[in-house]
Order: sequence, then structure tokens, then C-alpha cells
Amino acid sequence: MKSQEHFMQMLFGLSEWEMNREQSISVDALSEILCCTPRNVKLILRKWENEGLLRWKAGVGRGNHSTLTILCDTSHFFRSYFKKLLSDGKIGEAIELIQNKKLPPRIKRLLQQIWDSQIGFVSEQGESASLDVLRIPRPRGFSVLDPAFVAVAAESHFLHQMCHRLVYFDQEQETFLPELAHAWECNAEMTAWTFYLRKGVRFHHGRILTGKDVEYTVQRLRELDSPYRWQMEDVEWIEHQNERIITFHLRQPNHFFLHLVGSIAMSILPHDVAFSQRAIVGTGPFRMAEYTDERLILEAFDEYYRERAVLDRVEIWIVPEPGDGCSEQLYQLPHQEPQHESVSGSENLVFEEIGCHYLAFNFRRQGVQHDFAFRKAMRLLVDRKQLSEVLSKYSYGPAGSFLPRKSATMTFPSSSLEEAAAWLRRSSYRGETLSLFISEGQLFEEEAAWICSRCEQIGIQIKVVRMTKANFLSEHVDREADMAVMGEVLQNDIELGLFEVYKNKCTMVHRFMDDDRRALIDRHLSVVLQMTDREERLHALVQIEDTLNEDIGLLFHFHMKRVDRFHPALQGFVTDSYGWVDFSKLWVKSFVTTL
Repeated sequence: MKSQEHFMQMLFGLSEWEMNREQSISVDALSEILCCTPRNVKLILRKWENEGLLRWKAGVGRGNHSTLTILCDTSHFFRSYFKKLLSDGKIGEAIELIQNKKLPPRIKRLLQQIWDSQIGFVSEQGESASLDVLRIPRPRGFSVLDPAFVAVAAESHFLHQMCHRLVYFDQEQETFLPELAHAWECNAEMTAWTFYLRKGVRFHHGRILTGKDVEYTVQRLRELDSPYRWQMEDVEWIEHQNERIITFHLRQPNHFFLHLVGSIAMSILPHDVAFSQRAIVGTGPFRMAEYTDERLILEAFDEYYRERAVLDRVEIWIVPEPGDGCSEQLYQLPHQEPQHESVSGSENLVFEEIGCHYLAFNFRRQGVQHDFAFRKAMRLLVDRKQLSEVLSKYSYGPAGSFLPRKSATMTFPSSSLEEAAAWLRRSSYRGETLSLFISEGQLFEEEAAWICSRCEQIGIQIKVVRMTKANFLSEHVDREADMAVMGEVLQNDIELGLFEVYKNKCTMVHRFMDDDRRALIDRHLSVVLQMTDREERLHALVQIEDTLNEDIGLLFHFHMKRVDRFHPALQGFVTDSYGWVDFSKLWVKSFVTTL
């Protein structure tokens, strides 16, 4: 590759690329282009001549110029080089090459066509058979791929492709179904929960699952001070009747315990392998084959305890936001932005995510956000119906709750800036600049711009601070943010999702609550844990939102719209609440491209 890189570097320094056309150039000029000594230039030129890439004639005597003639087809050269970058996983370098402004338009179009053909469904030739591959472009890297700390919907989805839990919640049936445990039971007091592990379940490294792995997973949550640690706080000790029967003994009755063991945090990990985000070992239908800053590769696990996935490999390529020379391709992929028009040959699935965008006030920091009158002014200036209409390409409708079905029963009367200004005058706000932290992405940029414009009209000064995946969980955010605009997408298990909003240390709702508010909500949640009826629990959880609405502790904004585009050849298209496709269910009637 080094020789090819040098040759490409030389081409970018030349004004003439035409094949078989002689051009004058000195060794000194080539030395400057290639950033090496004249002696090395001569060695490199000799090597390229032997490879048939060019012909070099050294000028001898005064007035005789040296000449260089390109002998290779530069289109073929760049095509070969570009495909090698992709096969080696050098996604960033491939994108940089497409976007290089010195690249002739005809070659740029060629490379773009190659790129386009390698995204989506691809059939590759393996050692003994063809492989069905799905490639998904993702505009930003992963944050945390550790079950004990995962805080993002996409990361949760990919973890479930690699790691399974004892049970899982089926959203359609609204009940728990077996996963690693084929059966379970509890005593009358609901203080002892016994799980019967499946026989013959193998981890990706080959060992059979035992109860020791389950206990290790629980201990790890505790020892690492995971934000999910609260889920296992009631566990007093774990009893092993044998390697496949394990009983959780709880300090107090817990009717909610199945929800907790079905959490993504309880993805069972092997006790005999040190955890690494770059080499995750689980029991899921796909195993981690490669994880770099540029791509994640999942390969079907042949010894998976259920039906083997039809797809042989899933690759997630980390690519920049679409820009010059990098056109967007709309496939069946769930991460596409919803504003783009449908393309020929694709089908759309539009649905409303369970969750919403909201503005959280930081009650752990001193400031005017503690003043109810100020919060009332903010509530009035953020007219949810207007905001939802402005962001209609993202929004399904205004929100008064995390749950769309509750918002559907609510009315959202219009509010005026005059009303907001009147409440602002009653508050303790005196013109200070307030920091509004926002997450990454175009949606948050547009949402923040609209809010800032409304604030400015009544005299509230706002400074927008953008959070990255690197600093999202940092103490800096908790110390410096007066407010934050965030989005929460609840998991299939809505009850657990609502618990997580208030209990998980990663959410802004939990992080921004002061001690009194946390204590109040914890008292409410402890009562919910004792309830046996699902509807009764949901009603109690929704009442917590009512408290937040009355106190204006949160500003609910809108429910998010999701548009998934998929190729009509795609079969087994089943999405989770996060909007991601379950890769283990996918299969394709025919592939449109090969590598």
C-alpha cells in the first residue's frame, strides 16, 4: 500500500494524468511532491518503472529536461486502491479519497459508484461459499458497548445481537419470554426468584453457560458502580442449586424483578474472560469479529442455541455526515434521517418512537432555574404545537409525557410570548446568560436554534453548548449546564424504561434532580415495585410525570418520528422500540451487488 500511496501522492502533484502523454518534471520537483530526498525519488521511480506504472527519462546535459510518462490507467489504479481501503476497513481514508478536491470528476464518480455498491446488502465469496452481508453506514462512532454502562439506544441494540439475558420482554404479547432461562418461578412472598438455565448454551469462546456467569454479571454491576446497579440492590445473596439452577434471594418482596433481570444491563457475560469492549464475548446470534474506530463487524455464531442467523455478517461502517463527494444512500437502514425523500426501489416504514424530546432544568446547580416563575416562562415560550410543526420532519406530535398514548389524550393550547414575558418579569431573572447543553445531531441544532430565537424575543440570553459522546457523562455537564435538551427512547419494556428515566445515572432527568426531588421519586418508585398489576404500575409511573408537569420540572417537547427505508427484497423485517432491525431475523431474496 505504501508504494500505491506514494504514486497517488505524485499524481495529485501533477497537472497531467493522461495515459502515454510525456510531461517534463525534475527530480527536485518530484522530491518536493513526495516529501523525500532526490536519492529516494530515483529509487521510487525505478520501482514504479518495474511495476509498469510509468516511464522515466532522466535529462542528461544542460537544457535537457527529465520527462515522465504515465503508463497505467489511473481509473483502474484508483479503483483498485479504493477497494483495498474498503476491504482493509480503512473507511475514513476511503471517504477522504472520494472527497479529495484534486481528484478528477470522472474518477470521483467511479469511486462513488463503488462506495454506493458496497452499502446495504452485498454478496461476498467466502472460502467455500458465498456470504450474505449487510453493511450499515453510521455517521458517528459508538459511545459505550458495555452492558454495565450502555446509555444509547443503538448501542443497546448491538449488544443484544451479541449478548442475551435470562428473559426478555415481548412488546406484542406484553409478557416475558424465555431467553437464557427456559423457565422460572418465585416463592409466595416474591423474595426468592429461581431461574432454570437452558442446557448447552455456548458462549462465543466455546464454554457452556452456567449459573456462575449469571452471578458474575450481577457482581460486576455492583463492583463497577454501574448506573444500573440499583436494579440488583435488592439481591441479598445468590444460591446455586447446581450449574443450571440459580436462585436470587431478595431483601424485600419485589414483584418487578423479572423486569430487572430482563434489562440490557443483565446481558450475561462469561466469568472466565476479562471484559473488553473491543472483544465482547456473549451468547447471542452474532459474535464480535472486529471493532475499530472505523467499523464494527458482527459474524453469525454457528453454535447459537437458537436458529442460526441467515445473514452471515453485519458490518457497521463509521462514516462522516454526508458532504461533498459522499452522496447519501437510502436503503433499508434504520439510521437514516427522516427528512429525505423516498428513493426508487425502497419501501418506507414510518412509526412513532416511545419516548420524547424534552428540556431538563439542572436543579443541582445554583441559578434562576430554581424559580418557578422562570420555568413557567420557559414552558410558555416553548409552544409545543409550534415546535412540533417547525420540526415536522422529525416530530410525530407534541408531547406531555414520555408515553405517546398518554400525550394523545392531552390538549396543548397555544401560548404567547407576551404571557411568557409576563411570567419572566415576575421571576428573579436579571439578564444573565444561561447555558443550554444539547446532544449531537442536526435535529438538536434546529431544536436549540428555535428555542434560542424564542428566548431572545423576550430577553433571555442563551449560550448553546454542544455535548459529544466523549463528554456526555462528564461531571462538567452536571456542573456547568443550566438546562439541557435531550431525547429519551424507551425500550420494549416500557415500565422498566420509565424506571430507567428516573433511576439511571446516565439520564439528564436523574442527573439534574436535586436531593429532595430524587427522594420524592424514589419513594414513589419503591411503592411501584410492590404492585402486582401491570396497569396499576403504569398508572403509578405516569403519576410521577404528572408531578413533574405540575412543578414544571421538565418541559416535554415532542414525540419522535422514525422513518426506516428498506429494500423490497428484505424479509424478516422486525424492529425493536429503538427502531433497529433484529439482524438475526433478516434474510434477502436476492442481492443487488457483489464485491
